[in-house]
Amino acid sequence: MSSTRVGFAGLGLMGIRMARQFLDKGFPLSVWSRDAKKAEPLTSRGAKLAATPKALAEASDVVVACVADPAAVERVVFAPDGVLAGARQGFRYIETSTVSPELTKRIAEAFRAKGADALEGPMTGSKNGADKGTLLFMCGGKKSTFDELQPVLMAMGTKAIYCGEMGAGATVKLMGNTFITFMLEALCECSVIAKKAGVPLETVLEVVQASGFSSPYYGFKGPALIKRDFEQHFSIDLLVKDQTLMLEAAASQRTPMPGLAAIREVCQAARGQGLGQEDIVAVVKALERMAGQTAG
Repeated sequence: MSSTRVGFAGLGLMGIRMARQFLDKGFPLSVWSRDAKKAEPLTSRGAKLAATPKALAEASDVVVACVADPAAVERVVFAPDGVLAGARQGFRYIETSTVSPELTKRIAEAFRAKGADALEGPMTGSKNGADKGTLLFMCGGKKSTFDELQPVLMAMGTKAIYCGEMGAGATVKLMGNTFITFMLEALCECSVIAKKAGVPLETVLEVVQASGFSSPYYGFKGPALIKRDFEQHFSIDLLVKDQTLMLEAAASQRTPMPGLAAIREVCQAARGQGLGQEDIVAVVKALERMAGQTAG
């Protein structure tokens, strides 16, 4: 049982599972969601429902946020009834959403001006990791704040890596999703080639996983592709959002990313075909249509 009062803002696919970890591990928990009905599985177990992010902050020592995009983060933090309005000396805020480095820096400055502090901790591990409490966090901020908030982070995950000052965590997370982008595209393009060549995808994956270019990622997404299982773990819409954030960050430092830019257009094509809320492996459907195959 911890005496640290935790507030959690955002109860979507990841957030509801992350927030549940605090109840499982004995933290006093308050929650806020735009849709109060999403909080019912937690309030039925004793979590308190806050009417606004400000009220959530006032009832908590630490607020963790996990929302969809920068606009949602702006609302949670900076709205008149946002978390910042309820912050005070010693208060802590953890932003786990994937947003731009510039936004996380602005968040930290705003909280520090009130005698509080913020830590960025975008994560990886998908909904399965959130469900099991095995997420990996990429953190930016003051090292002392990172050390202080370890118990809160480790309630939701099994590892938190300190990346540097505020903005470093967001940068590393966007780079991580760039790696995912390239691995996903390779998997999906090769699956189309394999089908046309009459080679079972199972055989391709067996070779890949026995080679120097093996990855746990292919062990996760490969079987899903074979089964045509497109249940959302990480949506195409969100991947495109992160690809765009990475390209904007790269453009700000005049760094070309032609590969990422090209693959984003493939993902945009999938969105244009109405696949945005399917799992990212559903990008294969767009590639199949480009190749003249019937996409199931």
